[in-house]
Formats: sequence, C-alpha cells, structure tokens
Amino acid sequence: MSLRLINIARTALMSQRAALEVIGHNTANVETEGYVRQRPVMAAIPGAVTGEAGGGVELIDIQRLRDEFLTTQIRYESGCLGEERAARASLLQVEQVFSDLSSGGLAQRIEEMFDAWADLGLDPTSAACRAQVVERSRLAAQTIAQRWQGIADLRVEIDQRLRDLVGRANALAREVAAINGKIGAAPWGSGRNDMMTRRDALISELSELCGAEVIEQENGVLDVLIGGRRYVEHARVTELQLVDDPAQPGLHLVALGDEVSPAGLRGEIAGRLQARDELIPQYLQKLDTLAQTLANEVNARHTAGLDLNGAPAPDFFEYDAARPAASLQVRDEIVSDASLIGAAQSTVVEGDGTNALAIEDLRNSRLLSGGTATLSQYCAELIAWVGIDAEAAQTRLDSRETLVEGLRQEHINQAGVSLDEEALELIRYQQAYAAAARLMSAALEIMDLVVELE
Repeated sequence: MSLRLINIARTALMSQRAALEVIGHNTANVETEGYVRQRPVMAAIPGAVTGEAGGGVELIDIQRLRDEFLTTQIRYESGCLGEERAARASLLQVEQVFSDLSSGGLAQRIEEMFDAWADLGLDPTSAACRAQVVERSRLAAQTIAQRWQGIADLRVEIDQRLRDLVGRANALAREVAAINGKIGAAPWGSGRNDMMTRRDALISELSELCGAEVIEQENGVLDVLIGGRRYVEHARVTELQLVDDPAQPGLHLVALGDEVSPAGLRGEIAGRLQARDELIPQYLQKLDTLAQTLANEVNARHTAGLDLNGAPAPDFFEYDAARPAASLQVRDEIVSDASLIGAAQSTVVEGDGTNALAIEDLRNSRLLSGGTATLSQYCAELIAWVGIDAEAAQTRLDSRETLVEGLRQEHINQAGVSLDEEALELIRYQQAYAAAARLMSAALEIMDLVVELE
C-alpha cells in the first residue's frame, strides 16, 4: 500500500509540475503576437486491480484555447480585407496621376489650346499666333498622353508587384508544409502547440495574400486550399505561378497548377489583379475617348478650312486608333510649317480667321458623355470618377477593417493570455503541487514505519 501511495504522489508531482510549466509558458508569451494560450488536461490513472483507489493522475493533453469557427471566419474576412486594401492602394496611385488640379491639368491645357485658336481667329496671319496654336495643342496632346502613360505604367507596376506577392505566398506555403511534416511525425507534447500557433500565423498571412482556407486532416495536419483546390497538401506544395496573359501581351495571370485564374482566389493578389484588369482600364478608355473625340472634332473643322496659302488644310491631329490617348499628337508637317494651319474659310485668307474661331467654338460643344459634357467638363468628370471610386473603395475598406478588427478582438479575448487568469491558475496548481509533496512525505514516513516494524 505504501508503494502505491508513493506512486500516486509521484504522478501528482509530475503532472502538477507539468501544469505549472504550461502556465509559465503562457505567462512568458503574454506579449507574443498571435500566441494562443494553453491549458493542461488531467485524467485519473485507473487502478491495476479491482477495488484499488486508483493509480494517481496524468497529463493527457495540452489544449489550445481558441474557437475554430471564429478562426475560420477571420481567415475568410482577412482575404476580403486584403483584396479591399489592394484595390484602395491602386486607386490612390491613380489619384496621384490626376493630382495636379490647380495647374497643368487636362482641362486647363485644353482651355489654353482653345484660347490660342481664339487669338489666331482675331489675327490669322500672325506667325506668333500660329506658333502658339501649335505649341499649346502639342502641350494638350502631351498632357493627355502623359496621363494615359502614367496609368498604363501603374498596370505594369502592379504586374511586377504580383511577382513579389506570388513569391511571398509560395514561401509561406512551403513553411506551412514543413510544419505539417513536423507535426505529423512529432509525438505528443513535443512543442506541437507552438508549431501549430506558428502555422496559424503563416496561414493568416496567406489568407490576406490569396484568400487561403484550410481543411484539417488527421494528426493535426492542415491542408491549405484556394477555391477548393489544394495549395498545400500535407507536406507538398503546388505553387502559384505567373503565366503570360494571351489577351494582354507583357502582363501575367496567376495559375495554381494547371488552373489559370483559379476560382476562389482572393486577398491582395486578387485585389491587384482586379485593379489592373478592371479598374484601371476604365480610366484608360476614358482618356482614349477624350483624345479621339478631341482629334476627330478638331480635324473635321480644320480640314474644312484653308491654310495661309489658300490650299485645303490637312488633318491637325493624328493618332493610332489602337491607343488614341497614348499616341495623340499634332501632325509633324504642321509642327514644321505653321502656315498649313487652316484658319480661313474663304479664298481671301489673309484676314480670314473664321475657321480658327469655328475650331475655338468646340470648347462649348457638348461632345461627350452622351452629349451632356464639353471637353473640359469631361476632364473634370474624369477626375471626379477617380475620386468617387477611391472614396467608395475607402468606405468598403473601413467597413471591412472594422469587421475584421472586431473578430480579431473577440479572438484575443478567447485565445489571448490574461495575467489575472494565469495568476489564479498558478496558485491552483502550486497548491496542488504542494499537496502532492506533502502526500509524498506522508507516504515515505509510512514506508519508514513499515521498515522499522519489520
């Protein structure tokens, strides 16, 4: 009996000491971001013989205190948050392209061009007025082309950014796979919980990058999925790759294995792709519409006039129909010889500036937005569209951040370390350890007495 009592005391001492180590580990990680507090789970050791009181106690598990459903919800919303952040960041860059509202903006350059045409209409033979028409028209065309190129460069920049994002996601996936391999082969109690916590942090970052979700397998292994397709399967990774976009030469799409643009792709990667392929092309198209309308309308009136020599005037602007805004320019022959500007409408060309005034009158013509906006108004609307889109993206982002922050705070309340709770647990297990120590002393005293009696 005394030996069995000593064994009971021994199991109690070992189990309570292990429990104290768990509490100490929690306390040490009170400021560790992402740490999930742990709790020891005890179980009674049954007696070897029927009728015995039992064999003491043992530590059978160390549980991580967190809500799996809440964790899954946070991962999903984090993917949406990453997507909203990427879209907002891209729109901020678009706003910067149109940031010069006070001077040098699109509307101002176009108005300056029409002012030059007005001056030429009043003095059609003036070489200075003709040079001013050429210069200000070139400046208006260059301003449109610069805005177009600035936005087009953003698409290239986003495409280059995708390479970094995909590389980071693959690195995280490989680390998750490595931890899966260690957890699957590790015996109980060999730091599995801390490896799982580290893996959770990696998967959280993956969720923000690509909307990764997980399925738990046997022995604590987590498979990572994107839209139902395995990204990490146990210790194997099917990496994300960039493949050429056949519809957009020079740009790339994201593929998972043999599936290009996999369904369920979210996070920052999806947000960047959306900005590159959906949001930004809208502004490029609007600039193309502006450039094409400006060139066609000016050319139509210009070719109706006569140059300084009385000959029919040529087209004033030229552009590539495939990319009007990027290629818009004053024709080289007019840049070289301003006498070719068609300012007159009659054969008496020296004092006739009626055609130049007719071109200047285009500033008041409602040529865009279904006949509701002049060229300058359309420029203002374009800037307003960018601002409205950016504001809407910010509103969506603020809403998503509030939601995710609330979920994360709830997770911290459940899984985070509370020093007050740990202090109470410390006292409880300390008292249990002290009681086990007294039990061991009593058992040894009984053993001594038994030896003396014998």
